Amino acid sequence: MEKQESIFENENYRYISNFVEENIGVLKNNQDYQEKYKRLTDAMEGLDSTLTDRQKEQFHEIVQLFYQTEEYYFALSYSLGVKYGEDLKQI
Repeated sequence: MEKQESIFENENYRYISNFVEENIGVLKNNQDYQEKYKRLTDAMEGLDSTLTDRQKEQFHEIVQLFYQTEEYYFALSYSLGVKYGEDLKQI
């Protein structure tokens, strides 16, 4: 696990995250993903429209932080996939 942890010590995780983002279009072929993504964006827009200005600021900060932490998940997932990819084929 030591090698995976090192990708987070500098900005390398962002390169991996950007690579994943560039290929996220593959998910658009998945109907379940499409439905959940649509529900998520609709819910976020609906909630945003009901909030006060201060609440909108907080909500937007939460969303930003979610996307920023997601970069780490992408990098970790990619790293684990590289390390354990062959093992995952056997599952």
